[in-house]
Amino acid sequence: APSALSRDLSTILRYTLYGDDWNRRLCNGCYGWLLSIYEIKAGSSADDEKTEALAELLLSLFNHDQEQEAKRLFRLSEKRAELLSNSTIRFLSTADHVARSLSDETNLEWSPAIIGYCKAVELEIVERLIMPLTTMQGDPSLNDDVKDKDVGRIAKFIRDGTGKPPELGTFAHFLQTLINSKKRRSTSVLMSAFDGQMRNWPNTNWILDLNGLHSSLLLLIKDFRNPAAHIDELRHQDFENCRELVLGEQGLLWKLIQATKSHK
Repeated sequence: APSALSRDLSTILRYTLYGDDWNRRLCNGCYGWLLSIYEIKAGSSADDEKTEALAELLLSLFNHDQEQEAKRLFRLSEKRAELLSNSTIRFLSTADHVARSLSDETNLEWSPAIIGYCKAVELEIVERLIMPLTTMQGDPSLNDDVKDKDVGRIAKFIRDGTGKPPELGTFAHFLQTLINSKKRRSTSVLMSAFDGQMRNWPNTNWILDLNGLHSSLLLLIKDFRNPAAHIDELRHQDFENCRELVLGEQGLLWKLIQATKSHK
């Protein structure tokens, strides 16, 4: 059993203890929540698979009406929400709803709420930076890029129009390759197309700066997504720090929106 839970399961006939502390007894619902999280985090799956499993766990907590109410509250609290995709709002609002439920239990596991924010960033990046390139679906000129170890995952998704969209780490690596290799940008069909779409956006310096979008993504992955997917036990303050990075006044999502606004 995880260190955060009582190690002697024979003692939970009447109570479940959090951190072996009798002053922190858990209800069955909280115990089930923690156990579900631990089973995912302690598994042998890759980080991306654990992230997906935690994201599914997060979304499974609420029925349709609760989800709609969470979205309504999120839109009321965040006036810029109308600029985000519906899928992004779904994860952000659900994560916030979970956060409100956990706010009185600051020592409980916050990983799924944090994963919700990481997933929201991933979806918005795919929506704004990857999906416009799917107009190249079926284009054989992408075949060489598909074989490229640095950009192949994204090139295959665009060419074939099937499979899972690229994850945060996959896009961060692609972006690093794009920024660091001007020669490959001139020979890669995919990179050339990515450069071409950015000409329609007036504020792309942040995207093409290693200290811009790329740096923010690495921080999100290293400090929040990976710990949330591993055995690390994340707290309320971790969630608040993640939320600030993603949705703060100068949050990653708002910078992404600003960078991808089209010329009028």
